[in-house]
Amino acid sequence: MQNKLFKNKKYLIFMFFLITIGIISGIFYYAFQSNDIKSNIINTISSYNSFKYNAIFKDLIIMSLLLVSSFFIIGLPLGLCFIFYEGLSIGFLISIFLASFKLKGLIYILIYLIINKIITLILMLIFLKKIFNISRYTIGLIIYKNENLLKEKVIKNFINSLSYIIIVFILNIFLYFLSIPIFSKIAFLLH
Repeated sequence: MQNKLFKNKKYLIFMFFLITIGIISGIFYYAFQSNDIKSNIINTISSYNSFKYNAIFKDLIIMSLLLVSSFFIIGLPLGLCFIFYEGLSIGFLISIFLASFKLKGLIYILIYLIINKIITLILMLIFLKKIFNISRYTIGLIIYKNENLLKEKVIKNFINSLSYIIIVFILNIFLYFLSIPIFSKIAFLLH
């Protein structure tokens, strides 16, 4: 495990850098909204009493599109855009809840993100590594034509990618039902 982490150290550093840039961008994006838009967002959030996690179809569709697009080599830039977007949405959510509910809102959204986003994001990073490998090996197949080793690597990464899609799908179903009792218990933070 430690050897795998060391082997993928540059990849992980780059992805965490991209997520961090996304989070900072999300915070700035909220900060640069007009006061009317901020008021509308705060009013909408304040009147909403149940924050139920439901990313089942979003993650399923995005991961499937990334997997298919990896064979056309555009999976690489699309995957990077997706990770940046995830960071941006995290930064935006943190800003919204902090502005709407102050410290209690920050605590609430951090609990929300830890439960609903962290595991999924880690699985997505592993999934994207497989996607990037498929794109890389596909380029190798275009250059070297019938290279059996490259074909085997593409197939192996494809099967691994499918397994991650299934894992994230099951995790999202589990989180959908788990989030209701958890967030109803900590809903007092939003009042």
